[in-house]
Amino acid sequence: MHTPVFIAVPGATNLVVPGLVSMLSRTGMELYAGVNLQPGELMEVEFRTTGRTIRVAGIVRDRSGFCFGLEFCALRIELESAPARR
Repeated sequence: MHTPVFIAVPGATNLVVPGLVSMLSRTGMELYAGVNLQPGELMEVEFRTTGRTIRVAGIVRDRSGFCFGLEFCALRIELESAPARR
């Protein structure tokens, strides 16, 4: 699997960096991203599709360079506002 995602940078309002998911399971994922997070820190990952953004939060459990092992801890789905129908 190679799915593009965006990583919300901790402490920076509205700043995201691109990432790439290489493996995904029910409990976590392996992804590559240019962020400086260490094991034990929280990471928020956004999957974006037309009309919605799915944001998952997880704890970094492993890191090797820019490759992260993330254990999921929360999921939030945000629907974009659609114009009201009459």
